[in-house]
Amino acid sequence: MSDPLRLLPWQGPLWRLTAQAIEQERLGHALLLSGLRGTGKRAYARVLAAALWCKTPLAQHLPCGQCDDCRQVLSEAHPGYSALRVEEDKRDIAFEAVRGLCERMGMTSHDGRSKLAIIDPADALNNNGRNALLKTIEEPPPRSHIVLISERPLALPATLRSRCQQLRFAIPARGEALAWLAESGAADPAQAAAALDAAHGAPVLAQQFLNDQSLALRQTWRAALLDLAAGRSEPLAAAAAVGEAQAQPFLRWLYGWLLDLLRAGLVSGGGGEVETLARTLPHRALDRYVSEVQENLRRLEFNAKAQLVLEAMLIRWSALVALGRRT
Repeated sequence: MSDPLRLLPWQGPLWRLTAQAIEQERLGHALLLSGLRGTGKRAYARVLAAALWCKTPLAQHLPCGQCDDCRQVLSEAHPGYSALRVEEDKRDIAFEAVRGLCERMGMTSHDGRSKLAIIDPADALNNNGRNALLKTIEEPPPRSHIVLISERPLALPATLRSRCQQLRFAIPARGEALAWLAESGAADPAQAAAALDAAHGAPVLAQQFLNDQSLALRQTWRAALLDLAAGRSEPLAAAAAVGEAQAQPFLRWLYGWLLDLLRAGLVSGGGGEVETLARTLPHRALDRYVSEVQENLRRLEFNAKAQLVLEAMLIRWSALVALGRRT
């Protein structure tokens, strides 16, 4: 089992900058960790939190993972640590929770050490919550750090983003990602490669697919879209096969798969079904369709009818493919 307070291999260069900031006592009061899902933002935030309090730090201020402070971070029981997430059956982070967090950040810690709060995902803050947080970030209490985690940083107001020290998490090199998956217990290289493809190169998400055995589901979705494109099935039947319970995971997967299609369409060569489809689809129309997927993901967060959204998106997919054949 991997050490939960160990940096992921591709995060070394980013951590060197963070360690230097800790060493020079210039770590930002507000940090925005952004990047695609599955690139390790949450693991990095956990390491950062432990690094602030670890009693026996390793080289480059990395936490030991063994002392009381490190163990308290892992259990989210450290007195200097706070976390805000979307509560079950809620669609955003409540203003009252943000106000309470800001009050706690303003209090002097019992031992005079730093305080750190993680808000995940930051784009789930409502307007009142963002305003309350902005005030605290503009007038930060001493030795306080607020870490915002987001896969959709542009959903945050520019006034908030501009006041954050931004750390961007990129997709690592494929070989590095596959090596990490093998080290983490992925016994079958072919399955690991397929999971990484399904996760659009994001290793942590690929590991999740391998662990929860959801890779087959995503391969089924891919086959369904290719069947629609080839005229082998109908949109309403495909939407029923996905099912409203899987609407959000399907649209999140679809968004990434469409981005892969856009990239494939820019590369010459390759005679597979996906590559051929990518070269056939009109790029402007495909761009608009990607935006529609994003918009419908937001609509699902506000209780849109999931089955109707699925049906509309798969009807639009068939229409997009038909447009590509005519052009």
